[in-house]
Amino acid sequence: MAIFAKKAEWDPKHPTEVGGTTAAPPAAAPPKGGYGIGEAIQLMRSLPVDQHPDLVVRVVRATLGSLNVHLPDIIEDASRKQKTVQDRIAAVHGQIGELEKQLDAHRRDIAALEADLKETTSVKERLQMAEKLAAAPGPAAAAPHPTPPVGSTTIMGMSSPPATKPS
Repeated sequence: MAIFAKKAEWDPKHPTEVGGTTAAPPAAAPPKGGYGIGEAIQLMRSLPVDQHPDLVVRVVRATLGSLNVHLPDIIEDASRKQKTVQDRIAAVHGQIGELEKQLDAHRRDIAALEADLKETTSVKERLQMAEKLAAAPGPAAAAPHPTPPVGSTTIMGMSSPPATKPS
């Protein structure tokens, strides 16, 4: 009976890969006889369950019963697998939450760095403009020194007011 061959999809001894990480094995061993939910899933995939689901389930139940495979054992194995998968889902959601917190922190860091870069660029541009103005001859630098009024004296580039006659 090749339809009941033991090709396990979910083998508790060999955890499955979930999103790049290994899922934890279930707490309990598979049912006696080695036929568990993995084999039941594989069997159901190979049968036309959509056409006559009630009939298919009855035939599977009778066939498994004749092989001394008990449905309660498979159901118990399915419950263990559900718990394992739910725990793994919760763990991955937790990891995603931590990664989202890290992303938010990195986004805040980037925003602060961008603000610092903008301010630094603005100040640098202003300083460069001031440097250009000081180096280039401007209207104030090109105008000659005012001529001192008549009668004033100039000492080292400084002028004094003209002397007044006493009355």
